[in-house]
Amino acid sequence: MTKTDKAQEQIKNKYLEENYGKNILPLSLFDNAVRPGGNPIEIIFFYKNDTDALKFKKSILKTIKYYNLFSSRLIMVGENRFALQYCTDGFIPTILPAMNISFSNINLENFKKRMVHVKTLPGEPLFAVTGLPIKDGILVGISCSHAVADGISILLFLYAWMCITDRKNFLHPSPQRLFKGAPISSDKIDKAFTPSLSKLSVKVQNRYKSRNIKTYSKREYFSEEFLNKIKDKTKSENGKYVISHNQIINALLLKKFHNQILPNTDRIVLRNPITLRDIHPDIDSLYIGNAIFICFAEFTKNEIDNMSISQIVYRINESITKVRNKNYIKGIAYLSEYGIEFKPEIFKDYPSYNMVTDIVSANLTHLNDLESLGVGTNLGDILYIDSTIQTGFTILKEKSGSIFAEITSMYPFN
Repeated sequence: MTKTDKAQEQIKNKYLEENYGKNILPLSLFDNAVRPGGNPIEIIFFYKNDTDALKFKKSILKTIKYYNLFSSRLIMVGENRFALQYCTDGFIPTILPAMNISFSNINLENFKKRMVHVKTLPGEPLFAVTGLPIKDGILVGISCSHAVADGISILLFLYAWMCITDRKNFLHPSPQRLFKGAPISSDKIDKAFTPSLSKLSVKVQNRYKSRNIKTYSKREYFSEEFLNKIKDKTKSENGKYVISHNQIINALLLKKFHNQILPNTDRIVLRNPITLRDIHPDIDSLYIGNAIFICFAEFTKNEIDNMSISQIVYRINESITKVRNKNYIKGIAYLSEYGIEFKPEIFKDYPSYNMVTDIVSANLTHLNDLESLGVGTNLGDILYIDSTIQTGFTILKEKSGSIFAEITSMYPFN
C-alpha cells in the first residue's frame, strides 16, 4: 500500500469513527447476520381516490423527508460488517404509464413483475415505490429492505403517506427514532464503500443467489365457521390455552403441506414473528425501524404426522407465549441510542434461519385492516404482502372478510 493509499484509508476510517450514530448507523449482530442480501418486504396497495400521479409522488417524498427513514444506503465498513448511511437518492420512485382499465380487471401477477424490487445489497437503494394509475385509482407496489424496517413500520409509513396525500391528521412516529443526524447528499458518498456483489462475503452471496430459486405457491381458504369449530374443540380439550385463528391455520397448513414444502428434512422449525412494540416496556408502539423477534416451535416429521391439529396448535401456542413475556423480552433486547439491540449471547440458541428446515409464519391478518390505523377503508386496500422466505405461510384477510393463506415453497405442489 502506497503512502497515498494509507492516507486515504486513514481519512475513510476517521470519517467512519466520527459519524457512527450520526450519518452512519452500525447494524447489530443480528442485522449483520440476516439482513444484507435477504428478501425485501413487499406490499401491493390499491389507493381508491382519484389523485394525480405527480401529486401522489410529491406526497411520498414529503413522507420520506418527514420520517427520515427510507433514504439510506447499506455500505461495507469492514470484513463482513455493514452499516446504514444516509443518502437522498436511496429511494426509487417509479410511475408506470397509465392504463385505461378498472381495478376489478387488474392482473396482480403482471403488476408484480413490473414493479421495482430492491436488492438489499451495499450500494443499492433500500426502498422503492412503483405506481400504476388506472381508471379508478392508483395501484402501488412497495419494496423495502428489512435492514431499515419491518412490516409494522411499513404500514405506519403507508398510513402517514395516505394521510399526507389526503391532508388528514395522523399519529406522529415515535421519538425513539432509529437514525440520528441529518441526511447527506449522494455526491458526498465515497463509492469505495459500495462494493459489488463479488466482493461481499460468501454468506451474503449465497443468500442473494437463493432468492433466484424457483418458487411455487398455493392458496388455501378458511371460513370463520370452520375455524371456530376447531377453536371450540381445542378449548374443550385443554382450556388453559387461548388460541388464535392464525395458530390454527398454521397447524392445518403444517399438517397438510409439510412433506411438500420441505421434503428433504426430518425436522421442521416453524418461526413466528413477534413484534417487540407490544411487549417491551421501553419500546414505543409507534417505533420506526425493525422491531421483530422470532419465536421457534420445532417438530419432527413423525410428530407432525402423528399429532392432532390441537396438539400442534398447543406447541405453537406455548412457543409464542414464552416469547410474549415482558421479562423474557427485556432479557434478550434493549433500547439503545441507536435503536433496538439484541444481546449477542442469544444467538447461540437462536441461529439465523435455515432454508432446509424452516417454515416462516406471518400473522398479517390485522395489517389488511386500514381502519384500525385510523384510515377509513374508503381510501384503499392492501392486496398483497410478500412472504420474506422461500418456504412460508402468509395469512391475510380479504375485503370480503374471508381468511386465506398464501403458501410458498421451493418444491412444486401436487
